[in-house]
Amino acid sequence: MAFQQPPILNPSIPFSAAISGGLSEGKMVVIQGQVQPWAKSFAVNLRCGNRDIAFHFNPRFHESRLVVVCNTEQGQRWGTEERTYHMPFNLGVYFELIINVKGHCYQVSVNGQHFLEYRHRLPLHTIQTLDIKGDVTVSCVRFTDPSGPQVHAAPNYGFHSGTIPSMFAQPVFGAPAPRPNTPMVVTNPAVPFQVAIPGNVSRSRKITIVGNVPFRAKRFHINLKNSLTSNIALHINPRLDEGALVRNTQTHGVWGSEERHISMQPFSRGQAFQMEIMHTRSCYQVSVNGLHMFDYVHRIPANQVDQLEIGGDVTLSCVQY
Repeated sequence: MAFQQPPILNPSIPFSAAISGGLSEGKMVVIQGQVQPWAKSFAVNLRCGNRDIAFHFNPRFHESRLVVVCNTEQGQRWGTEERTYHMPFNLGVYFELIINVKGHCYQVSVNGQHFLEYRHRLPLHTIQTLDIKGDVTVSCVRFTDPSGPQVHAAPNYGFHSGTIPSMFAQPVFGAPAPRPNTPMVVTNPAVPFQVAIPGNVSRSRKITIVGNVPFRAKRFHINLKNSLTSNIALHINPRLDEGALVRNTQTHGVWGSEERHISMQPFSRGQAFQMEIMHTRSCYQVSVNGLHMFDYVHRIPANQVDQLEIGGDVTLSCVQY
């Protein structure tokens, strides 16, 4: 099962996009990006079809006190501001902003921590568009739908201090294994990440990984493996320091022959990506950002693969399996 609205990767700012299906209770807007080092302010707006702004979220760095201003604009007239004098954003630092739509309000969290609530002033069904503007770069925008796959959130320890995320955090495991063929989504997992694949990979139609490559990244890896033998059926290893995308299999601790040929390097430092790994009877078909990258013929039977592992210089916003 695919995401109901595909992630939007590396959009230019100012940015505007229609929200497929509009907003409803339980839907979440997830924005990952970086505040510019010289930023004065930026804004995230949930806008109605008539151009009214139902929710204006506006961190300001240039006022005498750091402040986040929330408001609603109706008929080109602003309402009463709600000001929060606690700034969860830092200049030059990566962030993740989540707007969780509740029946009575918007619940906003930043970097995995609850930040504020803003009560609805305009009806949810009138909201059609997300706008982002100001002194910010955005790597990924996602909309999660309550009618989509089951979602399990995990704290994202990757967003801190503006440096490459900690690669030595404890693995985050997914929720208890569901029924085979039940799509699962884990949001914001720490890296290294490890999760059991319900049943085995041969029963899963597709694995989707949405993440971001830090600016100083050298390499990261994605492994499909067997939890009992530790054999790695598919090792995908983007090496930014070599300009290579290496694929291989490891059996009983011994690597096989590498596959390196590729038409283009789909990963770039500072850029978000969406990878899809599709299992077929003969091979794994792998695409990045909607472009087919390679096929990898099975060297280990797919029904032996029951674990997904991701590590190295990468941050993750969403893993669906």
